[in-house]
Amino acid sequence: MNAPVSRDTERKPMVSIFKRGNKLYLQFIVAGKKRQKSTGLEDTPANRRMVRTKIIPKLQAKIASGELEAEMAAKAMTKDFVHYAKSYLLTKENLKTYTELSNQVDKVVAAFKDRPIDKITRADVKEWVAIMLRTKTPKTVRKYINILGGIMVAAIDAGAIKDNPAKEIRLPTHYAREKKPFSADEVAHLLDIADGWFRNLLALLFYTGMRPGEALALYRGDVNLFAKTISVSKNMKRGIVTTPKTRYSIRVVPIFEALEPYIMDQMERSNGPLFPNQRGEHFWDAKKMHPFWHNLMKRSGLPYRDMYNTRHTFITAMLKSGYVSVLELAQIVGHKNSTEIMQNYARFIEGEHLKISKKLDPFACKSADSKAEKPTRWAKG
Repeated sequence: MNAPVSRDTERKPMVSIFKRGNKLYLQFIVAGKKRQKSTGLEDTPANRRMVRTKIIPKLQAKIASGELEAEMAAKAMTKDFVHYAKSYLLTKENLKTYTELSNQVDKVVAAFKDRPIDKITRADVKEWVAIMLRTKTPKTVRKYINILGGIMVAAIDAGAIKDNPAKEIRLPTHYAREKKPFSADEVAHLLDIADGWFRNLLALLFYTGMRPGEALALYRGDVNLFAKTISVSKNMKRGIVTTPKTRYSIRVVPIFEALEPYIMDQMERSNGPLFPNQRGEHFWDAKKMHPFWHNLMKRSGLPYRDMYNTRHTFITAMLKSGYVSVLELAQIVGHKNSTEIMQNYARFIEGEHLKISKKLDPFACKSADSKAEKPTRWAKG
């Protein structure tokens, strides 16, 4: 028959004191392993009394609650910044912008890879931000801060750190680069001095408002000369034919008569991609157009604007023409709705409302449930 367990055995303390040299140490068991920790106190009656009445009760409570085990596990966890950067990227693999994001993560890693993640302070982040602002816009810097914050959240979720030093970092106000559409004369001048396939590409951009990456992703089969339309359903980004910027960017755009000769010429030059490179393949990215564009702008003698202004030029010209509604224009250029058009381009058509025919009688119009025979056009100024 087993002997009864004594009360002394039942109440055996989880923490005991022992002496090493002239210092007091504590011994205890956590997660099934024996641990020892120095109190830093010399072995005196007063210190022993303090250890028994204050230090040991607190330590026993942390052991009983599991708090001490969690703390020790966090300390044993890897603090390698690169480890958590990889964890962050794993959650982004389904994004179509993954390749671009991965390159941005690499730049963040380059800044912090030599620091344990739990040693990165808010001051470190602010210093890094200040350096970036010397050469980057606040909008771009915000992207990198968000990436760093996401890496920190991965470390928080793993229990390696408690706080996010990249949270709520303030930046200067971002002022978007002013859009400067080309005038009709400037468009004509650029198309006149350009030549070959690049002239055809510019004509496509000026007369459809396509994004350069969308134009470079086109195949000959996307062009319907009979219906005079082009199907936009792809985008060229970093060597990959992917989907356009948003789902609203998947659309069919009209081929205006002024564009038709350029499209016809380009169809004869291509076999597969509408705008092939020297190997007959898609260009790797719209950035590959920069040398051609820079050279053209230099020869033109016009104030420099980037190639994306072809899109701004089309939208502005169509708004001023009055021949399409804002909603129709949004559908042509792949915007979600008319709101984005008006927010970004309304300032370019100031005064156009004064060009409306003075013969218009708003109270003589047909009811809303019937179509007018002829749409009202803005008078030419």
